[in-house]
Amino acid sequence: MRMEINLKNIEAYMQSKGWDESELAEKIGVSRTQVYRVLRGQRSPGNEFIAGLLNACREMGLNDLFIFEDPLPLGNEDGNGEDGSNESKCYSANT
Repeated sequence: MRMEINLKNIEAYMQSKGWDESELAEKIGVSRTQVYRVLRGQRSPGNEFIAGLLNACREMGLNDLFIFEDPLPLGNEDGNGEDGSNESKCYSANT
């Protein structure tokens, strides 16, 4: 699944918190140089960057921080059916 950083939302979030790139880097746990390069499209975010960004920006969801080429599948939080089974269930807007 291909995804991109949602720069507009991340920059707005940083501004609302009063963070510059150095502070974001500290919160994520990566170097300022890495944040600089990712935010300018010079480098793809790695797993550490993505995990740190999700942790630092807890008020934002995955869909707020990233733009996905394909929509994410619907599912529940624990990965199990309501009855405790591992069966997948699809939900429709029409139900």
